[in-house]
Amino acid sequence: MENEEGLLKRIAEGEKEIFGELVLRHQDFIFNVVSKYVRFEEEARDLTQEVFLKAYENIEKFRGESKVSSWLYSIAYNLSMNWSERRAGRETQLDDELAESIAEPASLADELFDREIQLARIAEVLAEMPEKYRAVIDLYYFKDRSYAEIADALGLPINTVKVHLLRAKDQLRKKLGETGETF
Repeated sequence: MENEEGLLKRIAEGEKEIFGELVLRHQDFIFNVVSKYVRFEEEARDLTQEVFLKAYENIEKFRGESKVSSWLYSIAYNLSMNWSERRAGRETQLDDELAESIAEPASLADELFDREIQLARIAEVLAEMPEKYRAVIDLYYFKDRSYAEIADALGLPINTVKVHLLRAKDQLRKKLGETGETF
């Protein structure tokens, strides 16, 4: 299997037909990224396609200074932020997964049920946070990315990433502390 930088180089040199291989490698990852910011699956799928279209149109701009996944994440993040800004002020709905988990009756032990309630509350608090904090939390805790990878993906200095992460954790602790919950 050819490495991604080699694929990108071949695509930039004119072998545009092999771009599909790159899409297949990353489409699930990018869809999951976009889904964090876009509430409806159909819109998330449309935005995912837009990410790959933007990558295809700008393939020659990829300098190889980061991982391909980081470059694609950066495009997905920026397009998602633009989408969110366009949607600002419109009515939002509960995240589908959260709504499903709330609607289902608990059949697990009390301890597991309490944990699910805590996770749902954390998800709710995260949804209320500014996008810049949610992105850093998502990449650091859920995608297991380093400060440098986060900085690269979001186009931020490493110290800004650290500050955003610190402020996000403080906001989480304060919001969860207001209701007597612990984080």
